[in-house]
Amino acid sequence: MTLFALTIPDDPADLPGWLEDRLMAPDFAAFAAELRAVFPGAPASDVPRHLLDRWLPVALTDGLDPLPPDVLSQLLQYPAVLAAFQERIATDGGEYWDDVLARSTGLDQAFSEGKQALAGILAADVSSIVKVSRPVVPSEAAKRSTGRGTKIWAATATGIAACLALAVGYLSFREPDEPPIQKSQIAWGWGKPSGLATDQTNPRDYLTKLAANAEEWHQYRPTDVVGVGTRVAELRIGCTRLMHSAYGPLAAADKAWLLDHCRSWAKALDAHQQSLDAGADPQQVRAAVDETIQSIVNTLREKAAGLG
Repeated sequence: MTLFALTIPDDPADLPGWLEDRLMAPDFAAFAAELRAVFPGAPASDVPRHLLDRWLPVALTDGLDPLPPDVLSQLLQYPAVLAAFQERIATDGGEYWDDVLARSTGLDQAFSEGKQALAGILAADVSSIVKVSRPVVPSEAAKRSTGRGTKIWAATATGIAACLALAVGYLSFREPDEPPIQKSQIAWGWGKPSGLATDQTNPRDYLTKLAANAEEWHQYRPTDVVGVGTRVAELRIGCTRLMHSAYGPLAAADKAWLLDHCRSWAKALDAHQQSLDAGADPQQVRAAVDETIQSIVNTLREKAAGLG
């Protein structure tokens, strides 16, 4: 199982190319569904319209590199909008996206999976679940004789499947013989819906709340490798959410400070997970994470006190 959220680049300069590859990858549906779990969706009325009105036309012709870092972060936070980007890019993207497809892999598999996904969707009555704002049909760009049309249509079908996955609220990270698993929302730390302390308007209270949410790591003390590994993974997903958030009421310099620390914390958590995967004793790994958490909490609270 691949947790795509754990592979989001720490360096904002690497994010455009990484996200372009994800948009055209055959497993885009799984990626979008995972984002839905990491960033619980806001009401449709709260979706920033400028993402589609201003930045989608730019992306269609020039890719994602011209988009500001905060716009890319918002796309990750609104996976339904990201799926809409994928659909439009797949059908109407300019020549730039030919190069993205050329560097992508697994397109033959994507075509097969895309056809199956599309057939399943068209066979079901989903009118009460998914409201499509525009017809999903291949445009002239997708009908080129170069072969891109076939590949694009496969990606488009995968994008439709992603929209459906977002609508019904399920994740399908499983082996073929495993039963479907309902999406479970992280209920603690920075990964929970209120974990990023967006309700705080004072910088000191904001950092203090982040520290308190990080301490929720201690609420559950698994001893086996699966339990500890899952707990660390959820903590790392929360760190990803924080890293790509707006940093609440902090001043620009303090936002840069928090981003730098988030990157360090992410690397530390990755090292803990790698140690566990390499066969380290799970309780020893948990103890090591305890120390990392204490360092995170102390850092946040010391910073908060300095903002007094």
